Amino acid sequence: MLLLFIVSTAFGYGQIFKTDQGSLESISGVKRYNIVFEYAENLKIPKYKSEEAFLEMHARKKDKKKLGTGDTFKKLWFANREKLFEPKFIQEFNFFNLKEKQVTVARNVSDAAYTMVVKTSLIDPGNSNFFFKKDARLEVTIYIYKSDSPNQILYATEIVDVHSRGANKNDYDRIMSAFAELGRGLSKHLSRKT
Repeated sequence: MLLLFIVSTAFGYGQIFKTDQGSLESISGVKRYNIVFEYAENLKIPKYKSEEAFLEMHARKKDKKKLGTGDTFKKLWFANREKLFEPKFIQEFNFFNLKEKQVTVARNVSDAAYTMVVKTSLIDPGNSNFFFKKDARLEVTIYIYKSDSPNQILYATEIVDVHSRGANKNDYDRIMSAFAELGRGLSKHLSRKT
């Protein structure tokens, strides 16, 4: 029974990339993408009315422990997207290759014929304290189009549910881990299917 639980847990968090628009055939053979990260204007945080409500609540909690850490938390919530989460996604995505076949992504590649957009609509930072551990979770959608035709989507996924691995103590480490899982999973998916 224990083994069955461990196996089901290991596979329970696997990402599933279901096609919502276009087809994988339309991006077959593409080896390099310009990558763009977007975050929904009304980004969802489970159990909170809004992202702003989440940030205010957590800032107050942090300030109770140590004055001034609340503002730092709020600033890092946005700054760490570009500083930690997105670079980790890129690193993990580019690390994977399959029998000398590798798909890569990079920022601001003006000569890339194709662009990939990673749009995050939900961030659950998870939790890790003495009593309760919970991995971070993301909901993202992937869009791909020719760089000179952004209105013509060649391939788009349904919402992809992504979990971090290991409930680290730090909120940002857990979120970064989820972006790493997404990068690895998406790279494997595209390398194998296109």
